[in-house]
Amino acid sequence: MKRLLAIGMLAFTCQLSAQETTEPTFGKVDELNEWDLRCFPNPTSDLLIIKSSKEIKSIDFFDINGRELKPTGMPNECYSLSDLPSGWVFMLVESVDGFVEKKNVYKQ
Repeated sequence: MKRLLAIGMLAFTCQLSAQETTEPTFGKVDELNEWDLRCFPNPTSDLLIIKSSKEIKSIDFFDINGRELKPTGMPNECYSLSDLPSGWVFMLVESVDGFVEKKNVYKQ
């Protein structure tokens, strides 16, 4: 199921430019923009820091082909992308209250 969502998300994302979007793939839509979710630095060569105003339930990483990636998790919602190949990394972030947001990061 996650792979199908990732492939659908990828097809939608390929139509966009390299700017960051917040289009929900599934889950609740945060129409009031109460969720401040930031991923930085972008682009990155190693460390990716994720800051959120809501508690995060899960983060799933995918490559451009829809395959799930397993970056090295670190404390405080930080991830090491050093073992991953260069290119786009797509993330589905779900909060504990059911909101889902997509983020795109370029790994150098």
